[in-house]
Amino acid sequence: MTWFSEDELRRQAGDVSFARGAKYLESVETLDDVAGGVTAVVSGTDRYTVRLRNVDGELVGECSCPHAADGFFCKHCVAVGLLVLEGVADGGAADIRGYVETLDRDELIELLVGHANEDPVLFRKLSLKAGRGDLDALRRHVEGTLRLRGFVGFQGTVAYTEKVREVLATVRELMDGPLLCRVVELVVEALDFVEDSFGALGSEVQGALALYAEACADTPPEPKELAEWLLRLDLDGSGRVDVNIADFTAGLGFEGLAVFRAGVEERWRLDDGEDPYRSRKLQRLREGFAAMRNWKA
Repeated sequence: MTWFSEDELRRQAGDVSFARGAKYLESVETLDDVAGGVTAVVSGTDRYTVRLRNVDGELVGECSCPHAADGFFCKHCVAVGLLVLEGVADGGAADIRGYVETLDRDELIELLVGHANEDPVLFRKLSLKAGRGDLDALRRHVEGTLRLRGFVGFQGTVAYTEKVREVLATVRELMDGPLLCRVVELVVEALDFVEDSFGALGSEVQGALALYAEACADTPPEPKELAEWLLRLDLDGSGRVDVNIADFTAGLGFEGLAVFRAGVEERWRLDDGEDPYRSRKLQRLREGFAAMRNWKA
C-alpha cells in the first residue's frame, strides 16, 4: 500500500496538472524504489528527474523541470505517482535500515565502496568528505568538480548547482580562505556557461562569497590583494556578482577599504554611462560606503 491516494495526488497537483500527468504515463522511462519513496526519469521537452518522497506520511514531489522549480507539483510527478498507485513500484517499502544493521564493518565498507565506484554522485560526496584530511587533494577534487568546459542547459545547470552545494557543505566545515576563494572564482566562471534562469546558481555564488567573507575575517589575507580581487569580481567580470563590502570590512581593514574605495571612485570617474547596469553597480558600491558608519574617508 502506498503512502498517498489518487485524491492526494490530485490535490497536490491541481486538476490541470493532474489531467496532463495522466497522459504522461508512457513518458516515464525509468521508475525505481529508493529509501522513503521512488525516483524516475520522465521525458518531455527534456528528460526530467522526478522523486516522490514519503515525509511523515505526506507526499512530497520533486522534479527538475522548470514548472517544479517554481514550486509547483508538476505533471511529471503526477505521472510517476499514478504508476506507483498502479503498483509499478512500492515506494521503498523494503527495510533497508534493518538489513544494513545486520552487516559487520567490513561488509559495510565493501558495500559502500562498491556502490561508490558505480555511482558518480555517491563517489563525489565520499571524495569530498575524504578530502577533509588532505587539503591539497581536496583542492584538486574541487577544481575538477566545479570547472565547466562548455555550455550546459537547464538540466545540466540543476546538476551543477547540486555539485556546488555539496562542495560548499564540505568547505564550510574547513573554512579555508584560499579554497573558498577558488570555489567562488570557479562558480563565477561557470555562470557564463549555464542556463541559470531561476537564479539558483547565482544564490550559491552569493552564499559562497559570504562564507569567504567570514574566512577573511578569521584569517585576513593581504588587504590590497583582497580589495583588488573584490573589484574584479564585482565590476570587471560578467557583472553577475554583487559584493556586499560591509561583509568584508574585517578582512579588508582600513587599508583594504581605502584601496577598494579608490578603485570604485576611479571607475566612477571614468564611467561613460554606456552600460547602465554597471553604472548602477558603481552607484550601489558608493552608497554602501556612505552607509558604513565606521568608514572615514
